[in-house]
Amino acid sequence: MRSFFISLKTISILFLMACIVSCSGPATPRADHVIFIGIDAMSAIGIQRAHTPNFNKMIENGAVSVHSRCVRETSSSQNWMSMVSASPVEVHGVLTNKWNPGEAGNVVPALKNGIGLYPTIFDHIRAQKPDYKQYAYIEWTGETRMYDMSVFDKVGVRKQTPGIEDYHDVLDAAFSDYLQDRPEMMFVSIDIADHIGHTFGHESKQYFDTITELDSLIGNFVNTLEERKWMKNTVIIITADHGGIAYEHGGDTMVEYEIPIILYGKGVTKGKVMQHVNMIYDTGATAAALLGVELPWECRGKFLAEAFGPADDNVYVQAPLAQPFKGSAKDGVVLSVDDPEAEIHYTVDGSEPTAESKLYDGPIKIEGATRLRSVACKKGCTSVIADNYFYPEGQLAPIAYKIYYNVMEESMPDFTKFGHADEQGYCNHFELSEFDVNELDHFAILFTSNFIAEKDAEYRFEITVDDWARLYIDGKLLVTSHSVTHPAYGKVRLAAGSHKIKLEYYEHSRTQCLDMRYSVDGGQNWPVFPTVLER
Repeated sequence: MRSFFISLKTISILFLMACIVSCSGPATPRADHVIFIGIDAMSAIGIQRAHTPNFNKMIENGAVSVHSRCVRETSSSQNWMSMVSASPVEVHGVLTNKWNPGEAGNVVPALKNGIGLYPTIFDHIRAQKPDYKQYAYIEWTGETRMYDMSVFDKVGVRKQTPGIEDYHDVLDAAFSDYLQDRPEMMFVSIDIADHIGHTFGHESKQYFDTITELDSLIGNFVNTLEERKWMKNTVIIITADHGGIAYEHGGDTMVEYEIPIILYGKGVTKGKVMQHVNMIYDTGATAAALLGVELPWECRGKFLAEAFGPADDNVYVQAPLAQPFKGSAKDGVVLSVDDPEAEIHYTVDGSEPTAESKLYDGPIKIEGATRLRSVACKKGCTSVIADNYFYPEGQLAPIAYKIYYNVMEESMPDFTKFGHADEQGYCNHFELSEFDVNELDHFAILFTSNFIAEKDAEYRFEITVDDWARLYIDGKLLVTSHSVTHPAYGKVRLAAGSHKIKLEYYEHSRTQCLDMRYSVDGGQNWPVFPTVLER
């Protein structure tokens, strides 16, 4: 009888051990080398619309997420820190772009490294893998105030390191040094896409062309790694700190929140399209875990196990790109997708497009105010929806404008006090893109036009601006806006028909932004489509 109980106890222990092994799941994959590349303001929709043959090849043979998110607010400092610390803002304490170490009122970081900052994954790699070489190459110098740069064996920072003057130099130094020394961890941070987004817009040809150029530069480097057979024990992670809308970021739109994540290399499942919504701090956690580095309890990042999981039938499909991107379309709208195997389907009534929607077979004629929505389809899978807004080319531009230069007010001026305008004429958009003012400060623009309410309903007008704007409908003030991160809005009931609309804009200094949209009875946001003025 005694031997029976011993055997039963032994069996129970073995069973428990088996359960523990089974419940713990598969071991985390490991790599000997990790290349961690972040591209400032490269949005998920941006990378899907741009021509990116090298990224596409990496995705086809690796894994991708196009629904991952950055942290709030959608600006650089807090998101770069979240990325490389594997922690959210409440933990690391970098809450805004104005943050500086040691300032009164800062949130106390949950942990501190040797110089009093919240530790990055690079601190943990140095502590746990002291023999590993770590290199860092950074274009935006503002990042260096958040990290202990002494943990890196080699550093290249734009205009702080001899010979590194722009993003080409940053990438050249990073790739050259890596091919010579092959460090276990290399971190590369590139800022140029953010600069182009602020200058030309995050929906501009220049923005998409910049992503294409970065795709080429990174692709050439990856091809060299392939030729040397170095990708067999290396993982590359490519991501972004945030997206952008119009000329800015920092708000709560999904094009600002959603960032891409590409993983390519050892152990990554070929063609894996990640379905879960991951967070920006998961990328840092994944980079550390691949090198066998454990993160402290305070970190919240999770290993991106889905990228290494079983293959499935999901296929990555890029989103369509419309040319022109928005506004008037005299010769029709041309849609394209960066995949010869994909076909495009679209709607022009604002409804959600599917594989059953109208097949694109040539330029789309714009006959009225149109919300063009399109998807690309391939092997039973569809891309994210691409939204574009158009109105027909008219004989007369529909918005009258007056520009006043050298307006030296410290807040929104009184437009009734202005005298003769410095410039006046007609334009097609309630935007700054039609004016040569990118490099100017201290100017004001008065827009006037007609707005057609399509039905009796409640209309909600929303304005995102830097620095100030006021909107009047039928002579009554409806919206006053002074924020690029928190759009202001107003609601008004309008009868079907034409209504007078007046928009006042004032640019004080530095960055510029003006974006106005409306919705009807709580529906989708549209750009404000004016009608031809009586002259």
